[in-house]
Amino acid sequence: MTVLRVISILGLHWGMPPRTYWLTSRWSLIYTPSEDVSTHCFSPCKSELGLIYCHLHNHTMAQSQHAQSSTADGQSLTGRIFGVGFRRQTYANLAYLLARFPLGIAYFTVFVTGLSLGVGLIPVVVGIPILAGVIGLAGYIGIIEAALLNRLYGRDISYTVASPRELSIIDYLKAVVTTPCNYLLVIFGLASFVVGLQMFVIITVVFTLALTLVAAPLLYWIPGIKYDVTQASGTVDVGSVTIDIGSVAGASVNTLPEALLASGLGVICCLIGLHAVNLIAWILKTLTERLLETGASSE
Repeated sequence: MTVLRVISILGLHWGMPPRTYWLTSRWSLIYTPSEDVSTHCFSPCKSELGLIYCHLHNHTMAQSQHAQSSTADGQSLTGRIFGVGFRRQTYANLAYLLARFPLGIAYFTVFVTGLSLGVGLIPVVVGIPILAGVIGLAGYIGIIEAALLNRLYGRDISYTVASPRELSIIDYLKAVVTTPCNYLLVIFGLASFVVGLQMFVIITVVFTLALTLVAAPLLYWIPGIKYDVTQASGTVDVGSVTIDIGSVAGASVNTLPEALLASGLGVICCLIGLHAVNLIAWILKTLTERLLETGASSE
């Protein structure tokens, strides 16, 4: 039994090629070049020791596969956490969120101007076709958003709108006004301004701060550049003790270890920010796709 276990270790753990070493009932060592051990364990010259070897071989291989699977899972989790900055999808999501800001401004300007003008001119009847035209423009938001998703994410989304060239004015206005998705796209366009503005401010502030901290080891020693968390300064006398407000209420980077610590915090901020970008972009992208699919199905 001991001899057989040693042979198993030699064959499996010392990098030897696939071979079958097993002992017959007469304790004679037989070598058979093979990749399938079970074929020889159940050959006519099989023995009890050969069956034991099969059990040891299968058990060892199962342990090896389990260890490899655990290692792969660990590497996969690590890659998902720390590899977010090396994936193209992350920067596609970042571009998608940043695009919300200029598109939101354009949508907001067109709709607020058109709706205000249309409502104001309703008493003179001219406002009614203006409002219908503004609602008709909402359909082109669907075309823009579909093109954006196709460009950044490789989607194959199409969105069509009623064409005034193919329909009479009455039929066109009727088609525009009776399309429910156009009203949803008006709300989407107005909401894009709010969401886009918030995303632009948050992304700018978070990543500017994070990248500034990451670059601390390269910049902290340059004259005129200061890394101060707070601008508080001065002293406070508490009895016979003098307290420096700056040292208590804030922090500054003046040495290399402090700069390295700040850089590490910056990397953590970048990772958290990029994961948040992926999550928010996924939510907005999913909602937009559902809206476009609703509009396409209602046509």
